[in-house]
Amino acid sequence: MLARAFVWIFLAVLIDFVVLIEAATSTETSHSLSASPNATSSFSSSTSHTSSTTSKSLAPPTPPTPSPSSSQSSSLSSTRSSTASSRSQTSTTSSSLSSTRTNTPSAPASTSSVNTTSTSTSISTAPPAVNTSAITIPLGHGKKNPKRGLGFAGSVPGDIINANQTNSVISWQYNWASIPPDYLATSNIPYIPMQWGSAGASDFSTEAQNQGAKTILTFNEPDFVNEANMDPIDAANIWMQFIEPMKSLGIRLGGPAVTASSTGRPWLLSFLAACTNCTIDFLPLHWYGEGIEGFMGYIFDVHANFPQYPVWITEYADTSGNLTEVIDFLNQTITTLDTLDWVERYAWFGYFRPRTNVNYNFLSEDGSLTTLGQLYLEANTIHTEPLPSGAVGATNTQNGADIPGQAPPTSWPSFNAASSWKPTGPGVHWTFAVMMLSSCLFGASLTVW
Repeated sequence: MLARAFVWIFLAVLIDFVVLIEAATSTETSHSLSASPNATSSFSSSTSHTSSTTSKSLAPPTPPTPSPSSSQSSSLSSTRSSTASSRSQTSTTSSSLSSTRTNTPSAPASTSSVNTTSTSTSISTAPPAVNTSAITIPLGHGKKNPKRGLGFAGSVPGDIINANQTNSVISWQYNWASIPPDYLATSNIPYIPMQWGSAGASDFSTEAQNQGAKTILTFNEPDFVNEANMDPIDAANIWMQFIEPMKSLGIRLGGPAVTASSTGRPWLLSFLAACTNCTIDFLPLHWYGEGIEGFMGYIFDVHANFPQYPVWITEYADTSGNLTEVIDFLNQTITTLDTLDWVERYAWFGYFRPRTNVNYNFLSEDGSLTTLGQLYLEANTIHTEPLPSGAVGATNTQNGADIPGQAPPTSWPSFNAASSWKPTGPGVHWTFAVMMLSSCLFGASLTVW
């Protein structure tokens, strides 16, 4: 009987070794695969859009095959902001806007608005090659870039001065509100008003007309419960009642800006199905994650599925904890986006001072431009405004829905190497010990039986 027990134990241990070796091989293979570039958040795949994978490569981006894995940062603070805290506060600005602009010297030629009306519907199969040489910041030419804009998410009025200088290439701005505060309205940077959600939609047309707006944005992340949070059918009804009539006034209408998460595509498809008579002149996109491949894969996929709409990228950022990677990402994306005829405009998120665990801010503590800010604006700092410690806190969007410290819906936990089991280290020894004990017990029980 004892001999039989040893035989059973030996067979069980042998099986354990085979299983362990197989697990090690498959896990190493998965690690090797997870290190390769891949895109996520695909509109042409299923509704699982879990964003992008980390990439340190500077190779020209090519829209890759969608993958369910993701290695995005979950530390991004959702600080999209509007300095107009309520419509009651901004109504005063609206009433005085005309007189303020009358008293403000007209913008120099270098700061004039550029009307981008591209309606290209061609579908590129890959983005053009990106220059991967050392990053240099071209300063001082003062020619405005008709695509490059700002999402002003700061809370210090004087910070806009660096963006409004002659050398800056910024040609447009928005701050998620329907009416700009005075310091943005008088900045000589054309302002794009937004109908953020459903509240106040009946007043939006008048507010936009009072500003002389030629273009408007609508519905900020309506698929996300902590942003506009709108039912797509209700949103379609609001559009037809309050947004669509603005088209007859010669105003270009930006569609809803859904997230790049799994809720974005279904929401947008439901909205378009319910709003067959809606006139959408361009489609805004949002994206947060790590790596050029994920970003390019996402926007090219959206363009392939909705080629009838030019694209505005009104929020995007690389959320890597490595500042060098963020700088490389910004340099590559602005270089590529400037060459794509179907991308009309874009705005990095964002123009604000430092936040906790954030590397994508354009401003330093004193309001001076960071390396990212200089690269994006193509200008040096001309204004600083040091503030008492703690004076600049987290800000909210117009309805206060943003939750400080909360990751955006386009940021997801890692499912790649960071969370994969690897057959090395203390973990494997404990696992093997448990398997050995189980084998002994199993062999003994079979012997008795």
